[in-house]
Amino acid sequence: MNDRLDRLLVAVRAARMDTSRVELGFEARLLSRIRAQREETALWGAWAWRLIPAFAALVIVLGLLNLVSQPADVWPALLDDPETTLWIGGQTGE
Repeated sequence: MNDRLDRLLVAVRAARMDTSRVELGFEARLLSRIRAQREETALWGAWAWRLIPAFAALVIVLGLLNLVSQPADVWPALLDDPETTLWIGGQTGE
């Protein structure tokens, strides 16, 4: 019984299956799927990179408008307060 099983196992090991067609089909399917996913995300990525300068300019403009629109008497009031001065000193290490 073991001899027969050993002969069958030797015969199976000797006879290799030709998997090249299956492998080729697998690669083609996998690459087409990856290509389709890249095409979907490539559009969003391209627009995101193109809009970065516009959003950066918008942030700078809004920051400058916010700074300019502050009343002039706010800065001395903030800087003359002893608690604020201590807090700023603690944060900056002075």
